[in-house]
Amino acid sequence: FIKFREQAIGCIDSGTASDLFMAEWSLPPGVDPEDERFFGFSNPSLGKTITMKGLRSAAAAPDRTQFLRAHCNLWVSAAQSWMPHGMWSKRKTDWNEGEGGYLSVDSATDGSKYVGVWARPDPDGHVVVSMAFTTESNFEMWHEITTRLEADPKLKLAITPGLYVHTPEKFRLRTTQWGYGELLKFVGVVRSFIIEGRILHTGETMLAEHVNRAVLVKAENSIVISSQRSPGPIEAARCMVVAAALVSAKPQSAKPTMGSSR
Repeated sequence: FIKFREQAIGCIDSGTASDLFMAEWSLPPGVDPEDERFFGFSNPSLGKTITMKGLRSAAAAPDRTQFLRAHCNLWVSAAQSWMPHGMWSKRKTDWNEGEGGYLSVDSATDGSKYVGVWARPDPDGHVVVSMAFTTESNFEMWHEITTRLEADPKLKLAITPGLYVHTPEKFRLRTTQWGYGELLKFVGVVRSFIIEGRILHTGETMLAEHVNRAVLVKAENSIVISSQRSPGPIEAARCMVVAAALVSAKPQSAKPTMGSSR
């Protein structure tokens, strides 16, 4: 079911026609579940068999997990999200242009899905991230990557080592490898940049869901988002962290070298 749902959301984000039909009664990604304005999203019987008084009573009960699961239709572990409730939705921008930056690509842990997230700077100095693509085959993934890199000579690729081995030779000089070590370095600073408003996004549902469900854990004297602890896929969140960090990093100036001639 989770795979079908992810596929449907990907089709909705990209505007692709599909045989799937998705109907769901849940809170919008990233909103505060205790904000009464959103109670109706996950409770279609509100005003008939469910009352606002009853929902307020459930929200005030000691077991907050029960309220999130039963009345908000949320994954329970989402309460441990690395993002404060409602923060990601506040960072939406209408600016959806630009060139260059980084296209970060990752695959699901079982290899059933491949996702790409594009990050680039906007004219005001923010980093803007967008869901670039989601595919269900390695062939489709490389088609998406090739199309985007050929269309934008300034665009660079960031990809995991398992996928890097198949990178075409013509793109190797524009490609950076990343993995768990890079996530350990980048997650903390990217989280701070999002909270400070330095990283924005263009509103795709899949990216919002992956970001908001990612669970933060401590590891190796640092923090990182964990696929094992998160209640669902977070590939797009991992890609977002890497792409945003690489775009926000200041380019390193080359150090002068000294030599002698004989």
